[in-house]
Amino acid sequence: MPRTNTPDRTNPDGSKTITTKRACNGCGELIGDITEEEMARTMKGLPLPDVRRECPTCAPTAPEPKCLPVAVLAGDQFCLELECDHEHSAEGGPDGLEESYCDEVREETVCGTHSTFQATGWGEELVHAEPWPCNHNTQAVGS
Repeated sequence: MPRTNTPDRTNPDGSKTITTKRACNGCGELIGDITEEEMARTMKGLPLPDVRRECPTCAPTAPEPKCLPVAVLAGDQFCLELECDHEHSAEGGPDGLEESYCDEVREETVCGTHSTFQATGWGEELVHAEPWPCNHNTQAVGS
C-alpha cells in the first residue's frame, strides 16, 4: 500500500501547515508522509526502517533491510514505572540520586527493524518484539 502524501497547504492567515515527509534511505527522494511508528522511533533515537523498497527509483535493486539490535527494558508495567512494591537498589540510578528499577526489570535485546514500537504519553511501548538474533534474515548487524 502506498504512503499517504499530504500536500502542504496555506492557511487563511497566510501561515503554512506541513506534514513531515519520509525520505528514501538510498537516494533521498521524498516518498510520502512519515508514519506514527517512524516518528516515535525518531523521537527515541531508534533506527528507522529501510524504505528503499517503497521508492520508485531504488525499489528494483533494494536489498532486504538489515536487522539492528535494540536494547529494551522488560518487566511488569508497575515495575517499569517505579510504582511496584519490590525493593529498589539503595544507590539509585546512574547519578546516584534517582530511584533505580527493581530486580524484576531486565534488559533484553530485540530486532529494532522487525519489532513494532508505539508512542505513549510517558515514552514508548514495545507492542511486538522480534527476538535477537532476528530470524527474518541473515544480514543482522552486530550479531
